[in-house]
Amino acid sequence: MPEAAARVPLITIGGFLGAGKTTLVNQILEQAAGQRIVVFVNDFGAINIDYELIQTRDTDRISLKNGCVCCSLNDDLVESVAGFVKQPAPPDAIVIEASGIADPRALDSSLTMLETAGMVRSDAKLYVLDAANFQDLEFDDAETIIDHAAVNDIVLMNKSDLVRPEARGKIHDLLSEAAPYSQLVETVNCDIAIDMVFGAAPVSNKAAKPSSSALQTPQHAKTYQSWSCEFHGLLDREKFEVFAMSLPGKCLRAKGILRFSDAPDEPQLFNLVGYRATMEPKVQTEASALIRFVVIGLAETFDAAALEASFAQVVTEKTC
Repeated sequence: MPEAAARVPLITIGGFLGAGKTTLVNQILEQAAGQRIVVFVNDFGAINIDYELIQTRDTDRISLKNGCVCCSLNDDLVESVAGFVKQPAPPDAIVIEASGIADPRALDSSLTMLETAGMVRSDAKLYVLDAANFQDLEFDDAETIIDHAAVNDIVLMNKSDLVRPEARGKIHDLLSEAAPYSQLVETVNCDIAIDMVFGAAPVSNKAAKPSSSALQTPQHAKTYQSWSCEFHGLLDREKFEVFAMSLPGKCLRAKGILRFSDAPDEPQLFNLVGYRATMEPKVQTEASALIRFVVIGLAETFDAAALEASFAQVVTEKTC
């Protein structure tokens, strides 16, 4: 079985018909920036990929020049995903866009099988909600959407620019009560920073001081903020666990490579999305005790100084 940290991160995208799932897939592909992403969609013809970006096109697959691949979602999902993961050079991430009428939980058995086999790790479950049309839905449809949204890590309130503030507030209140463990993010055209979508640890090899910065583009700078640090050192495991428990509600995503004083030679890969956190052994690729950690949240509520101060209490040893 592959090492835990070598598993390919996988995210799922759910949402009612017309909510913006395909738009989100496009946003992810546009921000791939060298990452090789495999996307499984119900109708990849609807993705509307620029012809100049396409390398080859078959009946059930589109290969892009940036290394990404779009495949038609079919009944052999487990076999298809396994085929990519077992390649000599597996993809950096896998995205599955669920059917617009399907319960997101319909994928759970397949994902559990792939996770148990050590092939993938569930990195994030995203759900796209159409804010513009939600208030006009029949009661049963609205209840179904709320029920589906509640089992996801992050809910994108898409088309929020088409909804009055009071209507957005009602959706916020409804989801806060019905889906307390899902983080809600308002979006326009599903414009979301890819760093928040994927939980892969920071990859910079250069030592860096703690920093607070906006993500990706000026547009994302208005919505998201991040704090990160990178140094050689060790952490106190019990203090970090307390720190990690305080993060949900303060951020959307936290991720990194950690090393603890009680097991300095056993690096751990930490990933938090919404209210769900995991920590698992990472493949040892370097002898130095390098720690990398990043936290991402909504700019309007993000407190980088408080996070830096709290994280400093966890550090037991630090060298530049």
